[in-house]
Parts: sequence; structure tokens; C-alpha cells
Amino acid sequence: MEKCDIALARWMTDASMPFDTVNSAYYLPMIDAIANMGAGYKGPNYGRVRGHLLSKLVEDVKKMSEYYHEIWKQTGCTIMADGWTHHCRHTLINFLVYCPKETIFLKSVDASHVSKTANALFKLFRDVVLFVGPENVVYVVTDNAANYVAARRKLEEVSETMSQASMITKYINNHCHTLYLMKKFTGKREILRPAPTRFATNFIALQSILAQKDVLRAMVTSRKWTSSAYSKESKTKNFVDQVLDSKFWNQCIDIVKLTEPLVRVLGIIDSKDRAAMSFLYQAIYKAREEMVKRFQKRKRIVDPYLKILDTRWDSQLRKNLHAAGY
Repeated sequence: MEKCDIALARWMTDASMPFDTVNSAYYLPMIDAIANMGAGYKGPNYGRVRGHLLSKLVEDVKKMSEYYHEIWKQTGCTIMADGWTHHCRHTLINFLVYCPKETIFLKSVDASHVSKTANALFKLFRDVVLFVGPENVVYVVTDNAANYVAARRKLEEVSETMSQASMITKYINNHCHTLYLMKKFTGKREILRPAPTRFATNFIALQSILAQKDVLRAMVTSRKWTSSAYSKESKTKNFVDQVLDSKFWNQCIDIVKLTEPLVRVLGIIDSKDRAAMSFLYQAIYKAREEMVKRFQKRKRIVDPYLKILDTRWDSQLRKNLHAAGY
């Protein structure tokens, strides 16, 4: 036994392995597996470890990831970002995902060069949220520093998407050549601007820009655009990146699907042609049914919005007077 232990210790020191590797959960199972193989077992060589066996381990991790994704779909999950600074003054952020099953470590990022700005932190958090699945995330827990708080707010899908849509429309309306070119591509149709204070206007504007998605993408990839002097400017490149960002358009589609039925209800309420009270109950129920129908296969996306709708309805609008009117 002493000989065996010394052989193992010699290999560890020769390979510069930290001594605490013996505390690994895989250490004793490895020893047991070698003992069970008997005296004739020869370990895998360099090529086999870095090739076939590494691929097998990667496959195991992928299967584990798929397993947890299924759990997160059922229960929802919390993303936790734990930032700390080690002795070399590097800022590291550990990302973990908690669900009722268990908490798992996702990854560690050296954020020394990005930890000070909200935009850079947002990009890190956004990658994690997209990997976990935005529809599965219930909470995001981070440090309470101002830059982390600002980054968390940027993760809110609706406000972030509205902000991007606003930047696209502002760029178009503030640049004569872009506005001229857009009208040429859209057949002189305009894109509505999101307004900062009006709920319905924002979502109607989002419908408007979504309707021109293909036209805008065709415009920024056309020869007329790429050959113009504007296309070389940094602001223009940011505008093009946003127009070609498929994630932005996918979020637009989801938000419009969610809000179209509610915007129609607001249209009924704002109408001056007839009193809306007698139609309100039916209109809300129809809107709710349509929202559910549009997300039958992705129920987790619509559920948080239905809860908000139900809470507002129960506390403010489900009154006997409205019921009598209906």
C-alpha cells in the first residue's frame, strides 16, 4: 500500500498537480475503477485522453446541461452572479443557477476589464440569461453596486427592446439620407416613433417597426447603402448591427404578440363612438384567451404577463358596475 501511495504522490508532484485534487469528488471513484480493472490495466495515453476521452466528457456535460434545462423549464430558476477580487487584483464573477433541484456552477469570468461599466456587465449577464433561457429565469441576483443594478435593469426584455427600437427610429429620422432611402424601400411608408410617456403608443410603434423588419434589413445590406459614405461611420455601424440583430427582432415578435390584444382593448376604451363599459369584460377575456393561444407551446413566456394582467384586473377593474354593464 505504501508503494502504491508513493507512486501516486510521485506522479502528482511530477505533474505539478495541486495536493487538494485528492479532495475531488472524482478521485476515489477513479482509484476504485483502476483497482477493479486488476493488475493488467494500462492507463490511456496522451492522444486518447485529449481526443476520444475528452470528447466523451464534453458529451456528458452537454447531456447534463440538457437535463438541467428541462428542470429549469418546469420550475423556473434564479441566476446568481457572485463577484470577488483575488490576490492578483483580478475581478472574477462566478455565475450560478439555482432551482429547487439544486444549485449548479455555470462558469467563472475574468471581468477585470469590464466590471466598471453597466453596458459591459449587461453583455455578460445577457449571455448567461440567453444560455439558461429568458423564459426560465425568475430572478437575477447580483451585487448591489450601482453598475450591477443598472446592468440588471437592462436585462428587462420589454424595456430593453423598446430602447433598441427607439434608437433605430431616432437614427432614421435624424439622418436625411437614411430617411430618404428608407422611404424608397418602404414605398414612402413611415415608422412610428416610440413615445416616452404613452403606453399604447410605444407598442403601436413596435408593431410599426416590426412590419418593416425585412425592408430595413434589405436596406442596410443593399449596394446603395454599403457604397454610401454614411456606412463607414461608427454610429451607422451600431445602427446596422441593431437592424441585423436577430435576437432583437425575435423579442419584438414576442412583445407584439403579447401586447396586440391589449392594445385592441385600449382602442375600445378610447373610442368615442360608443360607451366601453359594457364591452370591457368581454374584451379583456378575449384578449387574455388570445394571449394564451399565441403562446400555447411556450406557456412560460406568457405566464408572468398574465399574472400582471390578472392582478390589475382583480384589484382595479373587476367591479360589480362593470359586470352589470356587461
